[in-house]
Amino acid sequence: MFSRKLIKKWEAFLRKGHEKMTIMFIPHNEKKIFNFQISKFIISFFIVLFFIVVSASLMAFIKHNQIKNEEKESIKKYNNVRAQLHKFQELSSEIESLMDDIKPQVEKIYTLSTGTDDPESIWLTLPVDPEEQTSVKNQNVPSQIKDLKEIRKNLSNAANTMKTVKVFLDERRKVANGTPSMFPNNGHITSLFGWRRSPFGFGRDFHYGIDIAADHGTPIKATAKGIVVFAGWSGGYGNMIRVKHDYGYETIYAHCSRLNVSKDQTVERGDVVGFVGQTGSSTGNHCHYEIRMSNTAVNPYPYMSPVW
Repeated sequence: MFSRKLIKKWEAFLRKGHEKMTIMFIPHNEKKIFNFQISKFIISFFIVLFFIVVSASLMAFIKHNQIKNEEKESIKKYNNVRAQLHKFQELSSEIESLMDDIKPQVEKIYTLSTGTDDPESIWLTLPVDPEEQTSVKNQNVPSQIKDLKEIRKNLSNAANTMKTVKVFLDERRKVANGTPSMFPNNGHITSLFGWRRSPFGFGRDFHYGIDIAADHGTPIKATAKGIVVFAGWSGGYGNMIRVKHDYGYETIYAHCSRLNVSKDQTVERGDVVGFVGQTGSSTGNHCHYEIRMSNTAVNPYPYMSPVW
């Protein structure tokens, strides 16, 4: 039943589709009239074809505009990349110039710290990565990249050199800290190391240290890091402090008005160990300062200028 109705509708559709329509063209002079007949199917076909062509043209137009916009964006990105590359090249040149300026200074510092006669060798110590070496051989690497790798190598070598120098300076600092290297107190020198006229008026005697005159109570400071091995009364030295340092050095601070440390106490360079006075055999307020090396008195004067 349903199929018959469907067949009837289809047949009715075909009849309507095959119906003819007359199209007439009438000129203004009406001499000759053109007319022709066309079925509804053909008219529908051309209408559908027209919409297809219009839709395709519209899509082509949209696609064309999209491609043009993408092309503009690509050109913009390309110009940005070119500008960045130009800046990159300028920065690379600046870094290379700075590296050329730094190199002599690095070489000088390295020479002073290690005593080597061949500072140029520090620029040849960076090992080459085998994978990187292979990639460089297999590709056409831009010159800017090669320049950067050369700069990186030089910077790495400079960093390694600075580490070497740092180790040297750390050791030097330890030596400076453990070596007497400053005035123990503010004041002025009144008697140097060696033979002198006795301040007590009895001929000549050998002076085993340096006397530094100052006001009573002026702080006396340890001239290097060490351990107090004696702090107390010591005959003609009066109130005396004796400090043992590294590398076989000992320092003595005598004639103190009072002491500020005790035996076995650790002191740092610059710590106050006592105060200027005139205890013991003394003709005035001063600090008698001695330096001993392996228990032998040495002239303190060369040690009284800072070495660091």
